[in-house]
This record gives sequence, C-alpha cells and structure tokens, in this order.
Amino acid sequence: MFAVADQVAVAGHDLAEALAAGAGGATGVQVAEAVGLIEEAARRCGL
Repeated sequence: MFAVADQVAVAGHDLAEALAAGAGGATGVQVAEAVGLIEEAARRCGL
C-alpha cells in the first residue's frame, strides 16, 4: 500500500510543480505531461 501512495504522491508533486511553474511560463504540454504522470501512476496502482 505504501508503494501505491508513494507513486501517487510523487506524481501529484510533479503536477503541483508544473502548475506552480505555469505562472512563470509553463506550457500546456508540461501540465499535460504532469497530469499524464498521475494518470499513469493511478493506472499502475489499479485506481
């Protein structure tokens, strides 16, 4: 269970970083990649 939470937390952190950078010029592609990381982690974890 810890591994699942860890994967989702890391992906969530990546998304938060992308969104925070958005104010400084992050592209939609960067945000989409961060969202993709979360979706992939959730899929791998069976969520």
